[in-house]
Amino acid sequence: MTRPVTAGKARSLSSGERLRMRIEHEVDTRSVGFGVWLLRLTRGRAAHLWRRQALVLTTRGRRTGRERTVPLQFFPDGDDVIVVAANSGLPSPPGWYFNLTAASGARVEVDGLTRHVRARELTAPEADAFWPRVLDAAPDYARFSRRLGRRPPLVRLTLDPPSGNTGAAE
Repeated sequence: MTRPVTAGKARSLSSGERLRMRIEHEVDTRSVGFGVWLLRLTRGRAAHLWRRQALVLTTRGRRTGRERTVPLQFFPDGDDVIVVAANSGLPSPPGWYFNLTAASGARVEVDGLTRHVRARELTAPEADAFWPRVLDAAPDYARFSRRLGRRPPLVRLTLDPPSGNTGAAE
């Protein structure tokens, strides 16, 4: 991925909305380990309780070189999956987005299977066309675009062919 995030017009939020956004972001940040554990334990089925599909994304930190793992909701698109770099509506995308920008290769765990992926940010027209599908599946994403004053970046993860690895860890 080489396309940087374009700055949208800044949105003035009420103090209550800013507080909700910060709390939501803090809860998301602090529950990453639990979310990864739960998705691995249930092979992704835990997300189905909320009528969602989720994966575990592992990237390499662009500065530290360490592996970084996060649970993400995804939206199928043929053989690919789309993830949204919403970051609770904060002005900057999440760290995993920047890690993918630095090195487009990553690993995902979907339904207990680990696959290598290549990442590419959707172009503006592609993202605009796909965004209604995101909102149909997960209407709560609308609040992130309201907070941002624009649509958050959408990233296509193209799955590499299976390598025979069927375990959840590599």
